[in-house]
Amino acid sequence: HTPPLRYWTISANRYDMPHNVLLRRYICRRLSDYFSQPAHKVVGSIGTSCSWSTETEGVSHRPNIPFSSLMGEWHWKQTYKRLYNEQNGQWLTPSELFTPHYSNIMANFISTSMSTNQFSNGNDVGFEIVELGGGRGTNAKALLDHLKNHHNGMYERLEHYTIYDTSGSLHDLQREVLINASTHADKVKLVHVDMMDIAEGTSTFLTPSDTPTAVISLELLDNLPHDKVARCVETHDILQAEVVPLDSTSDVVDLNTQHPYMEVFSPLSDPLLERIVSMAPSLYTPTISHGPRWIPSVACGVLMKLFECRPNSSIAFADFDWLPAPDLTNFSLSDATILAEPAVGDPLVTDMDGRDYPCYLTPSPDVLCDILFPT
Repeated sequence: HTPPLRYWTISANRYDMPHNVLLRRYICRRLSDYFSQPAHKVVGSIGTSCSWSTETEGVSHRPNIPFSSLMGEWHWKQTYKRLYNEQNGQWLTPSELFTPHYSNIMANFISTSMSTNQFSNGNDVGFEIVELGGGRGTNAKALLDHLKNHHNGMYERLEHYTIYDTSGSLHDLQREVLINASTHADKVKLVHVDMMDIAEGTSTFLTPSDTPTAVISLELLDNLPHDKVARCVETHDILQAEVVPLDSTSDVVDLNTQHPYMEVFSPLSDPLLERIVSMAPSLYTPTISHGPRWIPSVACGVLMKLFECRPNSSIAFADFDWLPAPDLTNFSLSDATILAEPAVGDPLVTDMDGRDYPCYLTPSPDVLCDILFPT
């Protein structure tokens, strides 16, 4: 399906409107609003209300799903559905659902990969772990527990476990879980920073070093801001998507997501986008026949910074390999306002009530939405 060709005929006077905002910065602000909510409203956890939770001497224990007792796929689906109904968050990550097994696998990967590094560089070489987007801190705690209990030599050589996270509320929860109430406090560092700032080079990231570093990122890529690019049919130049206030007389100068915006296209000028397109032209250069496409610009920028700082890193990223189509049965043609061009890799936009939207600009400015990209 070829998207409409509206963007190919935008007149030149639309390119330099005074309030243009690069698309990834708009999406970053919308996601920041979403993740600024109390942590329990966004990332759920398996709580003590589950039927298999236990309590010993007045202390409630975080339950694990009794996988060995599940009687096939149907039983798992029923269990999974009940878990979602019992928790308050918008979604449950694999780190929460499959704790501690999911994190144990990550710990084993780190032990193996860092052992190889240490064999090459000497047995006394220390190493670091970096987690991009730490969620509730569940993965970090379980991973460190497993390292300490089953790979103690590696645990002793671990210099730092550093979490970089954009969400202030999740950052505070990580501090409670990993520092205030943890035996691993001396190993953990928490950095509250926006991934977009790291990608653009405006925030400090890792110190350049030859220290062996294991980098993990679980369910982060889908929530990193993306950009959209297109090819102009008249000039064949690459265009970058931007948003502008719907009210052309608005006095808004800085980005303010409390105002409605619409999407426009301008000639490619963003340094990060230019670098990505030049490094992978066959992957990210749009063609006229296929219309606009999304580029994971922040993810690409973070990875480039990572390998500049730690070229000998071992990496394990995990995320969705598929997203469902949005459920738009509650939208009519009259209220499903499309203010953005359809593009390859369109995100799934869902509000706190589970309602899906046709595009990232459709929800009212006061509606908090998750924006998930198919990675």
